[in-house]
Formats: sequence, structure tokens, C-alpha cells
Amino acid sequence: MATKMILRKGVLLALFTFLFSCLISLAAARTKLRVTVDKASIKATPEIGGQTLASVPLQTILEAELKQGEWYRVYTTREGVQITGFIHEMLVEEVAEGETAPAVSPAGLMKTQAEITAEIDLKLEDNKNMIRQEKELEKALDGLRPLLAKAFNVDDRQRQKQKACEIYLWLGLGYAKRGDNYSALKEFRNMFEVDFAFAKEITRNIYDPALANFIDQAEKQYRGLLVEYSLQISTEPKEATIKINGKEIGHSPEVFRTTVPKFTLEVEKKGFRTIREEIFLTQASTRKDYVLESIGRTIVLSSDPSGAKVYLDNEDTGLKTPCELPYVPYGGHKIRMDRLHYAPWEETIQVLEGKDPLAFAVVLAVKNYVPAHKWGGPESKFFKLPKGIAFDKEGNFYIVDESDIKVKKFDPEGRFQSSWGEAGKEFRVLKEPTGIAMDSQGYVYITDAKNARVMKFTKNGKFAIKWGGEGSKPQEFLTPAGIAIDQNDNVYVADTGNNRIAKYSAQGTLKKTWGKRGAGNGEFVSPAAVAINKKNEIIVAERSRIQKFTAEGEFIQVWGKLGAGEGELARPLGLAVDSHDYIYVADAGSHRILKFDQNGRFIAQWGTHGLADGQMAAPAGVAVSSRGVVYIVERDNNRLQAFQAPSE
Repeated sequence: MATKMILRKGVLLALFTFLFSCLISLAAARTKLRVTVDKASIKATPEIGGQTLASVPLQTILEAELKQGEWYRVYTTREGVQITGFIHEMLVEEVAEGETAPAVSPAGLMKTQAEITAEIDLKLEDNKNMIRQEKELEKALDGLRPLLAKAFNVDDRQRQKQKACEIYLWLGLGYAKRGDNYSALKEFRNMFEVDFAFAKEITRNIYDPALANFIDQAEKQYRGLLVEYSLQISTEPKEATIKINGKEIGHSPEVFRTTVPKFTLEVEKKGFRTIREEIFLTQASTRKDYVLESIGRTIVLSSDPSGAKVYLDNEDTGLKTPCELPYVPYGGHKIRMDRLHYAPWEETIQVLEGKDPLAFAVVLAVKNYVPAHKWGGPESKFFKLPKGIAFDKEGNFYIVDESDIKVKKFDPEGRFQSSWGEAGKEFRVLKEPTGIAMDSQGYVYITDAKNARVMKFTKNGKFAIKWGGEGSKPQEFLTPAGIAIDQNDNVYVADTGNNRIAKYSAQGTLKKTWGKRGAGNGEFVSPAAVAINKKNEIIVAERSRIQKFTAEGEFIQVWGKLGAGEGELARPLGLAVDSHDYIYVADAGSHRILKFDQNGRFIAQWGTHGLADGQMAAPAGVAVSSRGVVYIVERDNNRLQAFQAPSE
């Protein structure tokens, strides 16, 4: 029994608490209104033309519940009896808590019904004319709205409704002329809600298709025939983010359903210009198709070797080559690729407008090299002061030195070809071979420093022709060293003692010489090596710098200075250009190899003085195989070393 009493008390306490909270909420929901027109009508129902319960004077303070549409639910007394009714928003204004009604000045002469109606008609006509002429639309709309309050002073309920209908009609027409379709629809619907039959009558002669469409839409809303709108949204390309009033609802294609025909639509997709549109639906079902405007292009990146990390404008994309950067914005961007053991590749590109992807295929430059193989050594009888090395088109490589077999041929696997050139008998005419090169026909060209001449042999090692002689005349040499062949089989010789470059035909006919002793552009101090890139540009190594020329000897570029730091030189004797136009310098004075890009930017260096693997002693010649393996002949170590990129 005691338990039941406790439970009953608990229920009563909860009920009391709930009712008390409801009263508090109700009180909180109340507001105070000041009447802004004299004889404001309080209606029995929230509709224009409804039964008038009471008319209250100007400045009366009313207690009201929260607003319902355009009507407030209010409380007042009539002859000492409290009544509840509805008052239109045009007849009142909200007042702050604690504010009291000001003193009411004595009322003037009361207007007759005829005067009230005439005033409404006169002002209505003035505003209608402004709307017809589409002049001062804002002024017209501001002038129409207060007429609704005056219409409440019309005693005839039917006439009151008709006047309100007419005012709502012209409010709608004014908003439509201004381009505010949603407000126009709202006013047209108010018109139908006040008096449907009269609204139909006064709108039957409106022939403007757009206005007629709004009015028809308002009628359907009033009659409950149009309670939901649907918008089908599609984009090209698909999968664009769709937002309604700032809130994401899905990705295209998408169907949005709403009871409110006006909203803000946003279409977003990375790499495309955002579409933002104020939508006003006039049909139950509408379709919108958007072709998105690209603000960027896809960049397709690949690298050799693959697996390089990709950075865009210094930010890690999280991607590795090969990959795509989708829709990079138009304009300039910096792209960088990083891979272990390779020099970073970096370039600023301009992304121009266009539809097709931009493709970049990059050959990464090896930065770190490790020994791969070696031949010979200080005690070797096989090599003696080797100074030059070159490859033919088949991948065989040739080395010149001062041993009994002065021109040695190796197959692509590094095996010595003892039968070539009858074991070197044809080359015994050579005294001090310093440079070697092959032309497109397989002929072998060798400079002989001691004999001051160039000797040409067939691809089988048979003597063909020779030219030169010791001296400083155009056809003569002083200790010629490096030699190279261009794409047209022209022969370029580094005439070291004469501080010049000499250009010959494949038959030994002199075509051009350029250079003299000096430190200026196009001048030389003991040029020792020459090489040619894919652009047929002539690259020359001299005592402490590298110069680049056209095939006709016109100066292009210079880089380097004396020293042992990065990019500095100390008596380079060998030059090579690989298939990607990277430049390799055998720097005898610092016992190392330096690598540059085609513009002279320092890439890498390796080697120190010594006999161990990877060390060097006066590297005099360098060549690069088609697989990127770097071969170096060491004059003072009597050996050949091969270097390659480290394995993963």
C-alpha cells in the first residue's frame, strides 16, 4: 500500500511539473503588439473578410501568441468580457517587454465609408500606374502594402475582401515586374485565399504567359493540387556535389523534392567552376542540365624509372608516377618528382585552357652511382695509360691506350674481342691515341696527340685515311685530344695546343675552326674534350669550364669555374652526352665524375682519389651506354670502371 502511495505521489509530481513547464513555455511564447491604425479589426478567423469580433483604437497594446502566417492570435476585452481572435500583421507592430502605450491624442473627424473606399481606390490607382509603366516599382510596392490596413476599415465584409484581393494582385504584379518571382507567387496565393471566386474574376484577362503561369501556380497551391516540387539535376561530367541552401544533398544525377519552390542551388566539382543559382520552380516537375565549365586540365605524369613521388606547387599529392593530377587550375604551376637515388625533377608549367589532358614524360637523372664492374688495374699489362672510350650503335665499346693493342673492342657484355682489327696490328701506326669516336657508318676516328693527326679506320679495324700534321696552320694540330662526330658525320677535334676547335668532313676536309687562347666566350685554355648532343650542339671542356656552341661555332652558353666544389672543374679530360642529353665530365684534376643537365645545372658527382672500387686516379675518358651505365677509363690506374644506379 505504501509503495502504491509513493508511486501515485510520483506521478502527480511529474504531471504537475509538466503542466508548470507548459505554462512557462506558453508565457514565454506570448508577445505584445501595438495597434498602428485606428479601429483595427480583430477577426474571428485568420482571413480577410472574416467576422469582426472587435475594433480597437490606435496605440492599443494587445497580448498575442506567436505569429501564424500573416496573422497574430490576440487577446482583448469587450464590455468586460475577454475574447480571443486574430489580427493582421499590417495593423500592428511588436513592442519591447515593459513598453507601455503612449498617450493617445484626441481623434480627428471620423471618415465615412465612402471616404475610406475613395482613399483606397485613389492610392491604389496611383500605384497601379507605376507598376504598369514599370517605374518606381519599389515605391509602388511600399505604397500598396499599407492599403491592406486601410481595407480593414471597410465595414462591408465582401467589399473588404475584394479590395484586399485587388491589392494582393497588384503586389504580385509589382514583384513579378521586379523579378522577385517567389514574392509574386506568395502575393497571388494570398489573393486566392482571401476570395477565390473574385481572384479568378480579376485575373481572367491577364494574358502575359509568365504572369499567367505564376497565377496558375498560386491557384494550384491554394487548391492543394501542387503540394510538392521535384527538380531533376544532371551534370556533365557527372558526380558533381549538389547543395541546396548550402546543405549537401548528394551527387549528380540527383532528384530534389521540396514543398518550397524557391531555394539556392549550388553545383560543385573539383576542377570546374562552381554554379550558384537562385531557383524558382513553376512546375511540379522540372529538369536542369548543367555543362560544367572546366577551370583546369588533367595532367598525366610518367617518369623513367617510375615510382617517383609527385609534388604540385610544393605540396605532396600522395601520388607516384605514373599518375594523373585531375583538373589542375589554369595558370602557372610547379611540378616536382622525387625518387630515391635520382635528382629531383622540377619544372614550372603553364596550364592553358583546353579539353585534352597535358602529358609529361620525364626521364629522371641518376644522382647516386655505385660500381658495377671493372677491368684492369695499376699492375695490368692489358691497359696502359687509357685516355678515350666510345660506343658504337650496336653497344660495343672501344678504348684507346698506349699498350701494344692501342684500340681495344669489347662487346656489350664487356668481353674483349681479340679478333677485331687483327689483334691491333692496324693500330700500330698510332703513337699516343687520346680520343676516339664512331660515325653513323661505323667508321672509327682516333686522335693521335704525338703524331698530331686524325686517323680513320673501317668498322673492321682497317686503316682508311688520315689528316693533319703538327703545327698551327688551319689543317694542322698541336696535341689534338677529344674528338666527336655529329649527326651529319662531321668531325670535331679539340685542338688542345692551338686552343681551338676544328670541324672536318668525314673525308678530312676542313670546314671551320673557331677559338683562340683566352677566358672570354668562344675562347679556350687547353680544350681537351668535345661532345655533341641531340640538338647537334657542340660541347667543349677546357681547363676549368664547359662551353656550348652551335654546329657553326656560335657561342651559346658557358658554366663552371676552377675548384673542387659542386660543379667546379680541375682539368677535365673527358666528355660524354647520354641519350637524354645529360652531360658527364671526367675531371682528372679532382679524380671524379661530374654530371650536368643540358643547361649546365649541376646534378651529381662521384669519385675520390684512390684505387678502391668507386675511387679514381685521373679519369681521362667517359662514355654512357644505351642502358645508362657510365664507363670511365682511369689513366693513372690503368683500368676501366662501370657505374650504375643503385638497385632498389
